[in-house]
Amino acid sequence: MKRIFMFGYYGFNNIGDEAILEAIVESFRAEIPRVQLAALSYKASETEKRYQIEAVSRNQFWQVVKKIGHSDVVMSGGGSILQDITSSRSLLYYLGIILLAKMAGKKVVFYGNGFGPINRPFNKWLAKMIINKVDLITLRDNESKKVMESLGISRAITVTADAAFNLEALNCQENLSFKEPIVGISIRNWKGKENYCRVIALCADQLVKRGYRILFLPMHHPSDIRISEEVASMMESPSTILDHPMKPREMIAQMSKLNFLIGMRLHSLIFAAIAGTPMVGLSYESKVSSFLNQVRQPCAGYVESLTEQEIMESIDLLIKERKGYVTNLTEAKKELSIKARENAKMLREFMDKGEKW
Repeated sequence: MKRIFMFGYYGFNNIGDEAILEAIVESFRAEIPRVQLAALSYKASETEKRYQIEAVSRNQFWQVVKKIGHSDVVMSGGGSILQDITSSRSLLYYLGIILLAKMAGKKVVFYGNGFGPINRPFNKWLAKMIINKVDLITLRDNESKKVMESLGISRAITVTADAAFNLEALNCQENLSFKEPIVGISIRNWKGKENYCRVIALCADQLVKRGYRILFLPMHHPSDIRISEEVASMMESPSTILDHPMKPREMIAQMSKLNFLIGMRLHSLIFAAIAGTPMVGLSYESKVSSFLNQVRQPCAGYVESLTEQEIMESIDLLIKERKGYVTNLTEAKKELSIKARENAKMLREFMDKGEKW
């Protein structure tokens, strides 16, 4: 039985990254049942209980080293963890795991990852040196592939899709009991928030005047709750915040009840796509605009320079052309779900070849 050690942004109450881990664990049990799984996590005991796998605390360095040594495959399990736009520290941490694994003679796999941006010269050099040692690379979009290749990474790269596309909605028992059609808003803290919070609040008030109900959908607790509260406090009209933690499938179920979503976080848009709910994207990184292009949904612009007019024009376009945007979403979801399954299929084939390891 092969042993796989997965690392990612797990255990931080980020529903998008938990969706990735949940989808990976389920895919492995269906496609590669004869493996022993372990994951790196900020809250190891919670991860073990939730997914019924072994977990190692990311703060226990020697336990991480020991787990790498006892594994056959060390795997970067989805998400955009290899970037330095927020800081270099996490990038160097994850690159260090890859380097340790290769020094220990382990196979290293990227599984449906996003990648970049990496801007600092030393980080670019280090990433190129280390990632060129990776044995199997699947990335979730063409934008990530272009960024990786621009660094001089020459390994074969296959573009698949985010692992979360293997999830579906649960039957949600929560009754929102709104008479009005619901518009969801999912935002995060980012540069320029004084501007975009004000602009989003103005747009939300306009939508309430048109007869919609505003529902804030935090994806990362507690930070997304705080910024949702900021926007809600700027509104003249009442709104609702889903402020309790939800599992990925429960959130997808909530997304399915929306008339449309105004989304900033990538996985809020992915969840809406899975639910078949059209969306207007607010881009804070290229990964967001890249995904919106994939699913052929409108992007209002970049949050740092966003205007009320840009958002409302995108909303009006979505409402006017709703049928076409829903069709776009249905077609894209089908394609991305197939591509997401390629991640596990390629890993299984890779591991089948590895019987000689």
